Amino acid sequence: MQATTKTLPTLAIITNGPTPYRTHFHQRIVREIPELRLLSIFTHEVSNSPWSATLPPEINPIMFGSGQIATESPARTIGREWAKGGRVIGELARQDVRAVVVYGYADAGRLRIIRWCRQRRIPCFVWGDSNMRSEVRTGTKARLKRVVLRRVLSWSSGVMCCGSLGQEYFEHYGVDPKRIYWVPYEPDYAMVGAINPQQIADVKNRFNLDDGRRRIVYSGRLAPVKRVDLAIDAFVRLAAERPMWDLIIVGDGPLGPELRLRVPVQLKDRVIWTGFLDDQATISALYRASDILILPSDYEPWALVINEAAAAGLAIIASDVVGAAAELVRDGVNGFTFTHGDLQQLIDVMRIATDEGRLETTKAASAGILQDWIRRADPVAGLRRALSETGILG
Repeated sequence: MQATTKTLPTLAIITNGPTPYRTHFHQRIVREIPELRLLSIFTHEVSNSPWSATLPPEINPIMFGSGQIATESPARTIGREWAKGGRVIGELARQDVRAVVVYGYADAGRLRIIRWCRQRRIPCFVWGDSNMRSEVRTGTKARLKRVVLRRVLSWSSGVMCCGSLGQEYFEHYGVDPKRIYWVPYEPDYAMVGAINPQQIADVKNRFNLDDGRRRIVYSGRLAPVKRVDLAIDAFVRLAAERPMWDLIIVGDGPLGPELRLRVPVQLKDRVIWTGFLDDQATISALYRASDILILPSDYEPWALVINEAAAAGLAIIASDVVGAAAELVRDGVNGFTFTHGDLQQLIDVMRIATDEGRLETTKAASAGILQDWIRRADPVAGLRRALSETGILG
């Protein structure tokens, strides 16, 4: 006798705001783990960017943070998040949830949920994209974090991370490696691969991108930790050597006006600003119209744009703190990493990466490296293993 939806064990995934990549992952869970019933609980209406995300009914979306933005400071919203956590707990009890995945652990509501699951003996996994190279606290703050985080993580049934640097991070905070599961971010790879020549032509026309020119693309927020200033400065230093190259900057943020002023007048036609784009197909078409992705961040726990760039067949330049770069950038093969904050190193690797004699070979290598990563770290496989080892799945 086939189980009905009501008799299937229910998994609740609690995240902040909806995004295209989260929706894609939840749809994969519904398709590929049919022996589960999924609840998608969102604690905020808007994630770290104002994505226009359509929530399909099959993922059973429930919104608890209407009008709220996930980037608000947890210190300013303790009371609100604690109360919201109580409402989420009420829904978990009403839905007879058998397992929970909580994305993040930095607000009062999430801590309340994790603790409640432990008290009720409901398997609860904490998901985090933190990586050891982005760990910046020192001294008293570092010691306090170590004490508090070790305790919080001990309440969970396991931890879900994004890759090797994430595993190193959680082991540093006392998590048994046997309780760490790789459930990394991923884009909709099929959508990236399905971008057709007409879509690429349309995006070139929209942003006045000339055929025959080479392009470096940055995609992300225009915020201090992203170090877009380094990308601009390195491009400016190399512009005379690389007259056929342009720089595309996709995104918006508080540093937008300041960053525009860094571009010399004589190069303004070679630096293209698209603003924030909420259509993933448009972003993917821009990748396909480009040659190199650059991500010079000082702090970057994962960076889904690295996955997207590899799927689009780009060479990749990233700083050494980027979590995804540790898995998807092989120095001298499909791109280069450089010491974060080091402008001269960035200039040096940009010079090598833009060499016409090696560019196409470097770009082509990204496909195989991405496929190897997908085989090693499929997020649905990681989730299934976690649920199987805690008895939720057979």
